[in-house]
Amino acid sequence: MSDTNHTDDNPISRIEPRIETRKLKCSSGRVADLTGTGMRLLVSSSDKPEIGDVQTYTFTDENHAIEVSGTVRWISDAAGFTRKCQVGVQFNDLTAPIREALMRLAVQGNLGEPGKQIEEVQVKYPDLYAMLGVTSFANQDEIRKAYHHQARRWHPDLNNSPGASDHFETITKAYELLTDPKLRHRYDERFGDQRAA
Repeated sequence: MSDTNHTDDNPISRIEPRIETRKLKCSSGRVADLTGTGMRLLVSSSDKPEIGDVQTYTFTDENHAIEVSGTVRWISDAAGFTRKCQVGVQFNDLTAPIREALMRLAVQGNLGEPGKQIEEVQVKYPDLYAMLGVTSFANQDEIRKAYHHQARRWHPDLNNSPGASDHFETITKAYELLTDPKLRHRYDERFGDQRAA
């Protein structure tokens, strides 16, 4: 059984658009995905940090380098073929130009010129209701029943497909957010337009 540690100081921040990356690296490891508020790193077990560590991450392209400060929020021990640990990092006090440069690096492979606008990129926001198979009008009982149905299907003890564990974790986070009235209201206010589009 893997030792997974999570802290959820601000669950709504996880609903940022996520850009999956294949070749993006920083000074601490390979970046599996990136948002405007943080990233998921893949690192070797020997380089695994501690939850709460504040570290500096350096990103480079052929002509530029930027440093970003981040706090380790969660760690998932090595599993699967890669034998890499996953590390969830929340960025600290990103300025708008640095955030844009990181997004550009993730999407286009270069940091570009500071202040230069990034070309428009289609990034999908997660539809938490669709993940559970309900509509945005679902009541708490319908959400609970839908989650239990999905959980039985995707629980890693019952489903040994490669993506089952990650999918189970995703639907669990969706369920936790949608069953908290305050977080659900904030999610609906922030992302209702994107879902309707």
